[in-house]
Amino acid sequence: MKAPAQSTSLKNGDRVAIIGGGPAGSFFAIHLLREARQLDRQIDVVIVEKRGPAEPNFEGFQCRGCNFCAGIVSPRLNEILDGCGLTVPDEIIQGHIDYVWIHGQWKNVRLRVPDDKRMYSVYRGSLPGRKTGRPAGFDGFLLGEAVRAGARIQYGEAQSIAYNPSGLPVVSIKRPSGEIFLLEASFVGIASGINSHYGFDDRADGFIASIKRMNPSFVSGKSRRTLIFELDVGEDFLKRNMNREIYFIEYGSRDLALEHTALIPKGRFLTVAMIGNFADHAVLPQDSRQIIQAFLTLPQVDRILPGIAAAPLACACAPRMTVTTAISPFGNRFAIIGDAVGSRLNKDGLYSAHATASQLALTVLHEGIDERSLARGYGKTVKWLVADNRFGRIVFAVSRAAFSTPLLSRIVYQAFATEYKVHDQRSRPLSSMLWKIASGMSDYREVLCEMCGYKVLRSVVVGAAVTLRNMICEMLLGVRWGDYGRYPAVVVKEKRDGLRQHLASSLEMELGQSPDFERMYEIKIHGSNEEIMKELARYGRPDARFVKPRFIDLRQIQGTPNQVGAVIRYRVPFAKLGAELRLTRRVGSETLLYEADEKLVQHGKLIFDIAPTRDENRRLAVYAAFDYKKGKGIVSRALWKTGRLLFPEFVHDVVWNHALCTIKEDVEVKHGSAW
Repeated sequence: MKAPAQSTSLKNGDRVAIIGGGPAGSFFAIHLLREARQLDRQIDVVIVEKRGPAEPNFEGFQCRGCNFCAGIVSPRLNEILDGCGLTVPDEIIQGHIDYVWIHGQWKNVRLRVPDDKRMYSVYRGSLPGRKTGRPAGFDGFLLGEAVRAGARIQYGEAQSIAYNPSGLPVVSIKRPSGEIFLLEASFVGIASGINSHYGFDDRADGFIASIKRMNPSFVSGKSRRTLIFELDVGEDFLKRNMNREIYFIEYGSRDLALEHTALIPKGRFLTVAMIGNFADHAVLPQDSRQIIQAFLTLPQVDRILPGIAAAPLACACAPRMTVTTAISPFGNRFAIIGDAVGSRLNKDGLYSAHATASQLALTVLHEGIDERSLARGYGKTVKWLVADNRFGRIVFAVSRAAFSTPLLSRIVYQAFATEYKVHDQRSRPLSSMLWKIASGMSDYREVLCEMCGYKVLRSVVVGAAVTLRNMICEMLLGVRWGDYGRYPAVVVKEKRDGLRQHLASSLEMELGQSPDFERMYEIKIHGSNEEIMKELARYGRPDARFVKPRFIDLRQIQGTPNQVGAVIRYRVPFAKLGAELRLTRRVGSETLLYEADEKLVQHGKLIFDIAPTRDENRRLAVYAAFDYKKGKGIVSRALWKTGRLLFPEFVHDVVWNHALCTIKEDVEVKHGSAW
């Protein structure tokens, strides 16, 4: 039954019981105690935690077991932690993130974490068991901060909650010894999550049922099953293939329906978190290994992480995640926070936990602890969650369609690439919107408004036009992708000067100022300089699989491949048009400089450059530049302008994008860059 409504707030000497020592419970305790101190109130805070310490006599507060989470601290949450003076220890941070990839059917989109933002991965609990060192986890860190703020921990399992005759909530707790005792409090914050038996159990004698007896209007939010597993792949493998990066994959296969998958590096382990129809209907854990194997052998996964299917499985679980918000999750002198009330769809459950916990702390101290006061203060956050997820469902539906449909995925990538090539960092609306989706930096309402806004739609329209143009060009030139992986090859606008300076320094020459035509492309390759050079030696040979445009006879006619003096001839049959590229300089196994004769262009240069990357791979860059022939008379100038129109600049984009992806694929197949 409901307790009588009492309009009151927490006073000196009142006790607050918090059910659950996860992030929501710890955040609630920290904010409650800090705010009470500002108001000069003494509050007794008791955190009831079901799981005991991970190790006996361990000085930290890490609890045993798994916390069922992908474990990403978003830039948004990190800013909150900094604002609260909560510095996450280095031993808890498993990996810093510099880039976020969204994997689409056409090409991947790479989003850089802004320089003023911080994003990293953590383990929430003490698992996987193969971890070395002390069982440090993010939840244990927050629980320790709550204790340092003044909270007490009571280990035990909450069995039920009810009002006593005086209207105070009383929690029945089963100690680890089996003893049952009653904890009376002025207010109870319920942060049990949805994966503990009392957080998701509707049995007549369960904890949820006792909440419903206190507030018959309360209805639990809906949830769905996920699949999370850890692979023990080793730090070297992750550094080579996912150095300071995370991947979000938006599609699976015909047999494995994926909606959203996150790949997160954590030291020597790789965490994979998956949602989709396969998990909703799977019989787990019987089906888990079959699902994991099917995922790891998907072509898009094997291209990111070659040979990953052979990596040993460290642990796996099938937790539930909330997809709708609970109805009336509060009553007189109690309220539910964290996952048990709801979470932002697919993203940043830790931020949602903080949002609900911090607002509840302010409400009980400034508004009151009766149901009406809670509805007036804390109810705002509950309504925000409901609205945010409503917009989030639209955002993710559009995002999945955009990245899982080949044509739409190509349009989105081309719009993204055009922004990076043409605009500076502050003028990329599509990139900004994608970053907000991937990082969880903004509310979904804001994201949806941007998604439907003029600037983003303009970028998409430009991307569609460029895609159509390129597809027609590919058909005319006979460029076929086949089973090749398609990888980004764009050089962003702010990196062009750096690449140009690097090439000039490597060749010890000036590249010329403001040529009429200048294009740069680059791609990361898992392979050595020698292997890449060996593939470049096929340039102009019949067995080459790159740069073979239809209607153009391309062949090496002189010299030894990759050696100074080698000549590559381009010739258009029947038109008696042609040009020759002569290899005039080679710098070790890093740089090749081809220079064009003066038949069709002036000061023509084609440069291949191989440089090491931070993750011990290689970056192959292509630089092409020349000046157009102008002609001296009216007829001559008209002819050269006509020729320029017949061979537009974007043709180079089509040819060299395909060439770089082909070179990468061939090198990596031979390199055998597997786990």
